[in-house]
Amino acid sequence: MKKFLWLIGLMLILAILIKWKWRNDDYRLGIVAPDSVAILSISPGRGMINLLSVGGEVEMWLPGGMGWYQTNKIQKIFEMEKKPDLANKTFYYNFGFIPEKVVFLDDVTDWRNWSLIKTLGVIDWLRYKFGEGNWLSKSELVNRSLVAEKENFDEILPRDFSDNDLSNGGIKISVMNASGENGLGAFVADRLNWMGFNVVAVESEVNRNDCQIMTKAVPNNLTKKFADLLAKMFSCSQVSSGTLLPDEVVLYLGQNYAQMIKYSNYINSLN
Repeated sequence: MKKFLWLIGLMLILAILIKWKWRNDDYRLGIVAPDSVAILSISPGRGMINLLSVGGEVEMWLPGGMGWYQTNKIQKIFEMEKKPDLANKTFYYNFGFIPEKVVFLDDVTDWRNWSLIKTLGVIDWLRYKFGEGNWLSKSELVNRSLVAEKENFDEILPRDFSDNDLSNGGIKISVMNASGENGLGAFVADRLNWMGFNVVAVESEVNRNDCQIMTKAVPNNLTKKFADLLAKMFSCSQVSSGTLLPDEVVLYLGQNYAQMIKYSNYINSLN
């Protein structure tokens, strides 16, 4: 009897420790398969599991001058290029989605099998398994041009795939296009909107070379977190302003940024 009670107590302690270690932010995966690409958001905060898959004939844009390629060629390109950031940037510039991890599977649907343990780790996988029965699961399939899907993306991506902390935090961001490239401001603003930012302005500025992110000298923690993330992702310097509120960000896009992602390649390939 004592052994039985001791075992029950041990299991209870283990359950408490596991629950204490559970994360409540989103699990965000980029999935690459031979004939498809997908983004997956498992969001305990929303109580939702969302999957968006792109059909193999649909073209995706690879930044840095690589251009547009059918999705069924993306896996081979990632494997050949061996550029660690290329997959993350591809997911971001096509969906405004920054994956926590990028996984290579035989089929997009394989994310549900035991390989998910390797991706999430045992504790987070248990969190997923305990919650999935009570969470809403949605799946979207894109079988036409991503550019043609923009209106659909404007609804689906902020609602289902944005960062939950970011979309709840209400960070206001203004995008200033100082690159001299027509349309770059709107292009970046779309991705920031999909990501979960509240884009309050898109304007043109006098041309400049550098990329710069401006926040209040002491922003709130969430603003600082995402300003740091954008600075790293866009290769921007950071400056402060006494006129901004703790939840406000101003992003200046210079010519260096446009050249880094080869935005002209994106525009020219659409014409």
